[in-house]
Amino acid sequence: MTSLKLEPVYFNTELSEKTFNYLKNQKYIEYKKINIFIENKFCADYPYGFLIVDSNSNIRGFLGTMFSNRTNKDFKKYIFCNLHTWIVDKKYRINFFSSAKKILQPIFDYNCFFFAKPVGSLIRMFERNFSMINIEMNLRLAFLPKLNFLFNQDNYEITTNQKEIEKRLSPEDLQIYLDHKKFSCYKFLIKEKNTQEQAFVVAQKTRKKFYFSFLELIYVSDSILFKNSYSEVSIKLAKTFKVLFLGQNFLEDSQCSIPKNRIFFHDFKQQIVVKNMPKLFRFNSLYTEFVH
Repeated sequence: MTSLKLEPVYFNTELSEKTFNYLKNQKYIEYKKINIFIENKFCADYPYGFLIVDSNSNIRGFLGTMFSNRTNKDFKKYIFCNLHTWIVDKKYRINFFSSAKKILQPIFDYNCFFFAKPVGSLIRMFERNFSMINIEMNLRLAFLPKLNFLFNQDNYEITTNQKEIEKRLSPEDLQIYLDHKKFSCYKFLIKEKNTQEQAFVVAQKTRKKFYFSFLELIYVSDSILFKNSYSEVSIKLAKTFKVLFLGQNFLEDSQCSIPKNRIFFHDFKQQIVVKNMPKLFRFNSLYTEFVH
């Protein structure tokens, strides 16, 4: 049986050039879908992935790692790692998964919070070999009616002006904005006109399989303000971003900014695995494969 091991890959190295050549030529996942995640250079000091190589240094696969600096509710910083993009050449899959605990250990030697949304067949491997916890993540989808004639309220406005956003954000939210500034995702403020209270929002247009697109809330800085303004703001979101549905991933209902007491909404259940999840962690989809 051929011996396999992992090699960490960093930008601007000879191994990185070989990695990109491999990813461009492999036939399992479209290259542009992988490159979107690799170009998320949040932590250049950490590898953007690991190559699977044999004893002759031939590349037999790739595992994507997206490292980032994050802050929990009490403003303590920690390293977050989203595991994504698993490619193992078909001929070496039995070999790889039979020795997965030993081969993958270099990834889990990093002291960080790990997050992954794997296919079902990998969940048990993560649980058994790396003590990752399988938990339920919900995706709430809500219909955004364009019933302008029912509402004459104009208490809130949506601001997308870049300079104004940067000027008004807290240091923590400004860092999130700057980290995601180059991405195609939407960054905007929801402002209460009289009090000037605001919620900073990062959102992404996402397609639900082949059926429809929706505006996915990746991050909302003030969920209470968002919920309180929902009746008015939901209509403005539909008009501004030309969508009929709004969605958000969450672990606990209290973390979701979309009110549950809506007529047209549904929660879809998904499985994720985590390891070393910090206390006081408020879940959102920043710094993951969900945003680009």
